[in-house]
Amino acid sequence: MIWPFENDTDAIVKKLAKKSLASEKRRNLMVVAAVALAAFLICFAAVIPVSIAQIQRNQVADTYEAVFTGVDASDTAALKKRPEFARVGEYYLLGEEHSRQGYNVSYVYCDSEMMYIARSQMELIKGRLPELANEVAVSEYFLSAYDTGAEIGETVRLDTESFHGDYTVTGILESEGEQEANTCVAVVSKTALAQHPGFDPSGYRAYVHFQNDRQLGEETMTAHCREIAAQYGLPHVAMNSNYFAYHSRPIDFVPTFGIAALALFGGYVVIQSIFRISVHDKIQSYGQLRTIGATAKQIRRIVKRESRRLCCIGILPGVLLGAGGGLLLFPKGFHVGWYGLAALLTAVACWFMVSISVLRPVKIAANISPLQAVRLSVGQETVHGRKKHRKLSPLSMGFANFQRDRKRSVSIVASLSLGGILLLVVSSIVLTRSPGQIARLLFPDGDYKIYLSSEQPEEEVMAAGNPLNEELRKQILSVDGVRSVLATRRSLHGKFRTSADDGAGMCDMLTDENRLDVEAALVSGIMPEDSRSVLLGTNYQKALGDIEAGEDICLSLGRKTVTVTISGLFDAEKMANGHGALTMDSAALFAPEELFLDLHPEIDSFDYSWSIVSAPEKSESVESGLKEIVSGHSNLGLDTLAAHIEYEKMQSSIIFGSMQAVSCLIFLFGVVNLINTTLSNQMSRKRESSILRSIGLTGKQLCQMNIAEGMCYAFFAALATVIVGVPVSVVICMEVSKKSFAGKIVPYRFPFLEMGLFILVLFGMELILSVWTVRRQKKQSLAEQISFNI
Repeated sequence: MIWPFENDTDAIVKKLAKKSLASEKRRNLMVVAAVALAAFLICFAAVIPVSIAQIQRNQVADTYEAVFTGVDASDTAALKKRPEFARVGEYYLLGEEHSRQGYNVSYVYCDSEMMYIARSQMELIKGRLPELANEVAVSEYFLSAYDTGAEIGETVRLDTESFHGDYTVTGILESEGEQEANTCVAVVSKTALAQHPGFDPSGYRAYVHFQNDRQLGEETMTAHCREIAAQYGLPHVAMNSNYFAYHSRPIDFVPTFGIAALALFGGYVVIQSIFRISVHDKIQSYGQLRTIGATAKQIRRIVKRESRRLCCIGILPGVLLGAGGGLLLFPKGFHVGWYGLAALLTAVACWFMVSISVLRPVKIAANISPLQAVRLSVGQETVHGRKKHRKLSPLSMGFANFQRDRKRSVSIVASLSLGGILLLVVSSIVLTRSPGQIARLLFPDGDYKIYLSSEQPEEEVMAAGNPLNEELRKQILSVDGVRSVLATRRSLHGKFRTSADDGAGMCDMLTDENRLDVEAALVSGIMPEDSRSVLLGTNYQKALGDIEAGEDICLSLGRKTVTVTISGLFDAEKMANGHGALTMDSAALFAPEELFLDLHPEIDSFDYSWSIVSAPEKSESVESGLKEIVSGHSNLGLDTLAAHIEYEKMQSSIIFGSMQAVSCLIFLFGVVNLINTTLSNQMSRKRESSILRSIGLTGKQLCQMNIAEGMCYAFFAALATVIVGVPVSVVICMEVSKKSFAGKIVPYRFPFLEMGLFILVLFGMELILSVWTVRRQKKQSLAEQISFNI
C-alpha cells in the first residue's frame, strides 16, 4: 500500500527482484524443486482418497437400495408399477455348472433393467439380451476360454449338465473377476429359464432403486421396503449395505493431512535454509542498497517478491504431477470438483509454507545495516565456541566448517533424517506385518483347505449328501504328500434379525476342537449353556443396533427360524477362519451342536471346511492333486496358503510401498537442501579455500576437509534417524502387531536392508558431492580464485 506523499517504488522493487532472480539461478532451481515436490506430495495425497471414494460412489450410484428375495414374476411386475421405484430389475440365479473343459459356468437370467443396475459387475458391451430358448449372452472370457472366436449371431456349444448343445450368441458381456474365479458368466432367456428342471417360480430376486434416493435416508427406505414386503406377503427384503456405505460415506482425509504435514515441514526446513544461505551470500548487496537509500521495508518486499515468484513457478508442475498421478492410477475416479478443490488447497498450503519459510530470512535481510555489510564479508560467519591452540588438520577443519552455522547444519540434518525416520518406521511395520505370518493365521493346521463353494444353500447341499464325505477323504489321502485331513469347520449360512435391524453370515458349530479358542476370543458375556444360546461376532454387533449379551434375536438356518439369546460377544478378528482373499465367509455366530441337529435333523454331516496337512517338500504335487480332485466337484472350492500370501504381498506393496515411496520423496527435501548447501559453500568459500591452498594446503587435504564436513552431515542425520526412529518404530510395531495378530506382540525386527541402503545412499551422496566440488574448483587457477569477488 502506498500512503499519500509516499514515493511509489514498486517499479524499482520489481526490477531489483527480477535482477536478483536472474543472478540466483541455482537458488531458484532448488526452491522451485522443493515447492514442486511439496505440491506433488500434497496434491497426490489429496486426490487418492477422493478418487477411491468417487469410484466407490460410481459403483453404487443409480443401482439399487434393496433386494426382495423369494419372489415370483407377478410380484416383480407389481413392484415395477409402484411409483416410488424408479427402476426394478428382475434376476434369477440358476447356479454354477462344471464344464468338461475344467472351468465353471454361472448361468443367470436378468432383464434389461437388471443389466443396467448390475453394470459395474456385469455389462452388456455388444448385442442384446437373449429372448428365445436357444439364445444366450456370454462373456468375453467365455469366448476366449472356448477359443471359438464367435461373434454376434454365431453359435457356440455349451457342454454343461443342464445346458448342452448349440446356442446362438445374441450378446457379449464384460464381467468382473471371471478369470480369478475361473468362472464364466452366461445369461439365458426367460423361456430357457422356465424350461430348466430346477426352476422355482418363486426363486426370483427383485432389485429396486428409489426415485428420490438422495432425499431419502437409509432408515426411511428400509422401513418402506418392509412395509411393501408385508403388503405383498414377500418373505424377505435385504438392504444394500454397500450403497449406503459408499453413497454417503465421508472421504477419509486423515492420511492426506499426515502426508501434507510432513511435506510442509520438509519444505519449510529446506526453503528457509535455501533463503538464509541466499541472504547471507548477498549481505554486501543488501548493504549497498541500504547505503544508497533503500529502506528495510523495500528490502523485505524484494525478498518476498522473489519467494512468491518462485512459489508460483513451483506450484504449477507439482499440482499437475500430483493430479496426473492420481488420474493415472484411478482413471475412473476423476471428479472435476474434487480435483479442482485439491489443486486449490495445495496451492494455498504451498503459498503458506513459502510465506512462513522466508519470514526469518526476510527479517535478516531487512535488518542488515551498511556498517554490518562492510564488517561481515562473505564467508565470515560467526563461529561458535572457538577454541584456542586447536591443532589444525583436514578433519578438524572440516568439523569446524560443519559447526560454522549451527542453524543451517541443524536444518540439513533434520531434513535428511526426516525421510530416514519415516522409511525406518514403514520398513519396520512391513517386517512386523509379514504376509506369511498374516496368512498363517488362516491356516493354523495345513497349507490347503477344501470347503463348500456352491450357489445352492449349504443346508441343501448337505441334505442331498455332503460332498465332504469319507470317499472324498480317501481321495485326498491318496494324493502323494498328504499326511492327514482335519474337519476344521462345521457351519451353515444364517440370517439373524431384531425388530429393527438384520444381518447375515456363517454360523459355526461349537465343537470340542474350537471351544477353547472361542472362549479365549470372548469379550463379553458367557459361553452358550443351552441349545438356544449363541455367540455373536463384534463385527456384526452394530448391524443389529449395538446389541449386547442377554438380548434375543431371530436366527434362520435355512428355512427354519428360531428365537435365540446372545449369551456373549466374541472378537471376530481372533476367530477369522474364512476362505478366499477377503475371507467373507468367516464365522459371524457360534452355536451349540444341539441347535444344528434340532433345525436340520436330516443332515448327517455339517462339515463345511477341511484342512489338508501335507509335506512341505511335496507342495507342487499336493496342490496339483487337490486341484484335480476339486475340479471334479462343482460345489467344492480350494483355498491355499500361497494364494493368501500373494494377496497379502499385493496389499502390502500397495499400502506400504506407497508409504515407502513417500518417505523417499521426503528424503529428497534433504537432498535438495544438501545440494544447495554444498554448492553455496563452494561459492562462498572459494576465496578462503584458495588462500589456504596458497599457504600450503594440498588439493588432497582440501578434498579431505570437504569430505569430513560432508560426513558430519551424513553421520548426524543417520544418528538422528536411529535415535528418533527406533523408539517410534518399536511403539508403532507393537500396536500393529496387536491389531494384526489378534493381540499377540511379535518381536521387533530392525530393517537392516532398507536402512543399510539409506545409509549407503546418504554417505555415498555426501562423498560424491564433496569430491565433485573440489574437482570443479581445481579448474580455476589460484590467482583467479583469490581475485574472485562475490
